[in-house]
Amino acid sequence: MSLSHKRDAMPLLLLLFFPLAEIATFILVGGAIGVARTLILVVLSALVGWIMLRDAGVMTAIKLQRQHGNPAAVLAEGGTRMLAGLLLLIPGFLTDIAAILVLIPSTRNLLFSGFGPNGPAANPGQPASRPDVIEGDFRRLDRDS
Repeated sequence: MSLSHKRDAMPLLLLLFFPLAEIATFILVGGAIGVARTLILVVLSALVGWIMLRDAGVMTAIKLQRQHGNPAAVLAEGGTRMLAGLLLLIPGFLTDIAAILVLIPSTRNLLFSGFGPNGPAANPGQPASRPDVIEGDFRRLDRDS
């Protein structure tokens, strides 16, 4: 098996490993606090995730309509809240920990620093900021309209 085949199999192994890790955390938490409390925690986190997912879209739309701040920042905040809600909705303690990490601003900035229009993933060969770009409006004066 060549190196490229091993690299191609890595996402499949991670996909297989994650549910096993979630099952192991269920067993550990269930052994520590009891099965009933574990199930209550799972149901409560799913309920909180459902509420967050429902309200994040509505709040983002309201903020965009009222023009609160930069639209890209409002959409990014709404997207991260939706991601956290989706992670809470998925049963498991590891996804709940991931949702909490997404909600904390400092870890959210670390996790998503490579994304966005100024991040390195946008233009891999270009610098992050371009001081030679000047935004503005224009109007053609040579046309009769």
